[in-house]
Amino acid sequence: MNKKEIKFSQNFITSKRHINKIMSNLELNSDDLEWVIMNKKEIKFSQNFITSKRHINKIMSNLELNSDDNVFEIGSGKGHFTLELVQKCNYVTAIEIDSNLCIQTQNKVTNYDNFRIINKDILQFKFPNNRTYKIFGNIPYYISTDIVRKIVFESNATVSYLIVEEGFAKRLLNTNRSLALLLMTEVDISILSKIPKEYFHPKPKINSSLIMLKRHPSKISHKDKKIYNNFVMKWVNQEYRELFTKNQFNKALSYAKIKDLRNINFEQFLSVFNSYKLFNN
Repeated sequence: MNKKEIKFSQNFITSKRHINKIMSNLELNSDDLEWVIMNKKEIKFSQNFITSKRHINKIMSNLELNSDDNVFEIGSGKGHFTLELVQKCNYVTAIEIDSNLCIQTQNKVTNYDNFRIINKDILQFKFPNNRTYKIFGNIPYYISTDIVRKIVFESNATVSYLIVEEGFAKRLLNTNRSLALLLMTEVDISILSKIPKEYFHPKPKINSSLIMLKRHPSKISHKDKKIYNNFVMKWVNQEYRELFTKNQFNKALSYAKIKDLRNINFEQFLSVFNSYKLFNN
């Protein structure tokens, strides 16, 4: 085949059913488009700050922190939340990718010695596995999924408080999505408060939410994790026939007391997964 033929050789997916199946795995909504079309340089350093003392106090009032807590802060920004954290907690470690903001944060908390800042990409940072800590962060919208996954699966944080895009917060509670079903095996997820876009500068186009991820003992054994992950992907793609016979499926739904597949809670989903394991022993 000559170069011209190779260059223009393409394979397309056109079936609406197949496209929907693929799209069901993507954690996207209409608000995400603006992040997709931005170039990489703009994305990396695009940040929205909350600097009003009144707004910061309102958000901090939702956090259960005390003088015994060690906290990792994801993205210290200009240090406004950092200043509140060092006054309230035992020790604060801030991870900030922007070297200029590292300097601003350092200057903001210069009178405190229970603090250090690390100039690093949070996705490249390794959380310690030999001590207890909590996490706080006003995290970038465009890597929210990656950060939440890292916190849940690569840290020992007992509780994490995160400021995220409002739609993303709601998707984390949606048991029709794979991300929610994977995270809920390790943490309880709750929305603590709405954060209006007017709190930020520059003001974004969308509101945010303060969420809490509270760790609990894993609901899936280590040996079952691969099976569970595969089950989740087939379930959200509605590939029920690949998981159950018709009779098994009806029994699993009946035992879990599921009447509407579009409206199930996590405990019901776990029940269906356990039925799947029993049927395949």
